[in-house]
Amino acid sequence: MDKSKAREIARAALARMSGEERRQADEAICEYILSVCESVGGSVCIYNPLPDEADVSAAVRQMIAAGKRVYMPVMRGDDIMLVKADKKSKFALGRWGIKEPQGEMLMPQDARIDVCITPLVAFTSKGGRVGRGKGCYDRFFAVCPCIKAGAAYAGAYVKGVRMQEHDIPLDLIITQAGVKKAEELL
Repeated sequence: MDKSKAREIARAALARMSGEERRQADEAICEYILSVCESVGGSVCIYNPLPDEADVSAAVRQMIAAGKRVYMPVMRGDDIMLVKADKKSKFALGRWGIKEPQGEMLMPQDARIDVCITPLVAFTSKGGRVGRGKGCYDRFFAVCPCIKAGAAYAGAYVKGVRMQEHDIPLDLIITQAGVKKAEELL
């Protein structure tokens, strides 16, 4: 199956979730993210969600409140730069409609990220990530060695998606059902 079909299947699963189901799922996903980040330690890169992504905002707020080093992606062209987010951060809508922190931008390799939580449109076996199709996170992961974790609703799992040569697999998948190592996904 190609990635566009996987996106279609995952978006249909998302459309079947009620608002309450999504709220509960987001809450569970945030708890699992906090657990992963606590066990890894160090700095975290985490996204600001779009409306069709797992809402990780509560985890971001808790990590910032706890004084954790949190970096957030800022799009420049089709590439990801990072800005450190803290209690005083100001946000503005970026090119893709994502709230981006304002501040000094760092190249991914200069931020020394320990774990990156990335949004998923869909995911497949062995940590295959299906995003929006621009390859932004693949380029990011190519220069930023870290634990690569994706956050998504469990219904975004689509079996048998063909990955491309440039795709960099995730190490962990975080859903409302828990945290799975990529090799556990068959």
